Amino acid sequence: MSLSMDRSTEARLQKDLNVLQNKQTTELKKVAQATKSQNAAMTAASRASSSSTASSKLAQAERDGKTIERAQDQAARYGEEMGRKRDELARVQKRIRDGEAKERNDQAKALEKQRKADDKARKQLQDDNRKLANDLGGLKKQLTAAIEAQAAQTQPFTVESGEGRDRPYDFFISHASADKKDFVDGLVEQAEAAGLDVWYDNNALAWGDSIRQKIDEGLRRSYFGVVVLSPSFFDRPWTEYELDAIVQRDLSGHGRLLPIWHRLSRDDVERHAPALAGRLALPTSNYSTTQIVEELLAMRDRFKAAGGGGA
Repeated sequence: MSLSMDRSTEARLQKDLNVLQNKQTTELKKVAQATKSQNAAMTAASRASSSSTASSKLAQAERDGKTIERAQDQAARYGEEMGRKRDELARVQKRIRDGEAKERNDQAKALEKQRKADDKARKQLQDDNRKLANDLGGLKKQLTAAIEAQAAQTQPFTVESGEGRDRPYDFFISHASADKKDFVDGLVEQAEAAGLDVWYDNNALAWGDSIRQKIDEGLRRSYFGVVVLSPSFFDRPWTEYELDAIVQRDLSGHGRLLPIWHRLSRDDVERHAPALAGRLALPTSNYSTTQIVEELLAMRDRFKAAGGGGA
């Protein structure tokens, strides 16, 4: 039986006991009134001056006696019923106490179980975060090592200085115009602020210039060709031309191709440019602009430390 049903039964029994108590009290009042009336009748009979008066008072006393007997019997029955109700009430109240104790115990066990589950989940999350941090740290080390290994294996550069310049550009930025606003402009701005010398069409092209000629000149006079590969990149003819030229210079030892994947997955690169899918790249989904600039600086500095440069 549920606690709610036991509580309903308890309330009903309490109500029944109150009703029985009131009924018993009424019967006991009848006994008291009839006893008083009987005593008065007996006294009057003993003092009666005539036999008829005495008989009348004795008859009244007899009737009062019967009233007393009936009321006492009824009061006793109410008392017995109240006793049964109290016994039942005691059993119900014990079940309620036991049920409430069980509820408290179950709640305590559930709270303890939840606490342990929370602790386990929190520990698992901490372990996962530590593992992720270690994995990311390892990945960055692998990328850095791969970049350094790639740099060590690359053929010596043959790069020209531009007209009016005493040294080549550090980087040529090949990109789609659609990517300027959301990425390339910010990349160039941070790169130049960090001290990198960047050939960028916004700064290098003037009204009336031959675009193809300027692109060839920028590629010829830059140590590295940074290619921002994106969905927009593969939709533009000039970017395809730049990419072909950078790849040719990379293969011939006149420059190095440094790909950046912007809004692209490996599958996208394999679909558009299979030859570049195996080339180590920096995805903008994993690297911030600041981190990419740091890698470009490190690449430039390692190149200079190795004795690179010159016309």
